[in-house]
Amino acid sequence: MTRVPDDGSTEARRDQEESTFTPLLRWLLRTVPSALAAVLVDGEGESVDYCSVLPPFDAKVAGAHMSVVARLVRDAVLALGGGEPTLLEIGGSDRVLLVRRLDDSYQIVVVLRQGDVDEHTLEAVERLGDALRREADLEAPSWDQAHGSLDVETREAVGWPYAPAAFRQGQGVTRIAAVLGRWTEHGGLVGGELICFRVRTRSGSELTLAHDVDQDRWLRW
Repeated sequence: MTRVPDDGSTEARRDQEESTFTPLLRWLLRTVPSALAAVLVDGEGESVDYCSVLPPFDAKVAGAHMSVVARLVRDAVLALGGGEPTLLEIGGSDRVLLVRRLDDSYQIVVVLRQGDVDEHTLEAVERLGDALRREADLEAPSWDQAHGSLDVETREAVGWPYAPAAFRQGQGVTRIAAVLGRWTEHGGLVGGELICFRVRTRSGSELTLAHDVDQDRWLRW
């Protein structure tokens, strides 16, 4: 079946049956207008599943090639003492390529039209990664601090039942100086209702903390 993402472009006819990963990958194309393809790639560079405006062959080749590039970059970063890389962004004259590692064996490869990769795009890729991990029953590796165990301390709030006051991820505790906004999202990748808070920490950085009500689990991006 040919589908039409929200930006009006037509999804390419598939050359394989849809899997439980397909709707998650399709969500990225509908959420990020500049996205041309989203490919879930295994450790051998093979496409597990994909969703693409590009021909399927082109999407799968992009996934395979970027898997090789990501391995080379990982080896170089480790040799330089930089630790495990989690996200690789390559900007070309015509397209932008993103690789988001899920664990030591799987990664997402996203092909985008040329332009800046903005915060909305990165947040969408993080949410996709979280959803794919849960669908595949993958544990977040210890080196992926963005998706490690997240414990959030809440407080009473005027007009809301609660608001985040601090969160712990890894060994440190981060205190929240201000809640900049609150909104609710329904459905989407993580399922059920998300109560989202845009917060500023005491160090001045800004991020989003989201409470998955159905699973009573916190996410961040």
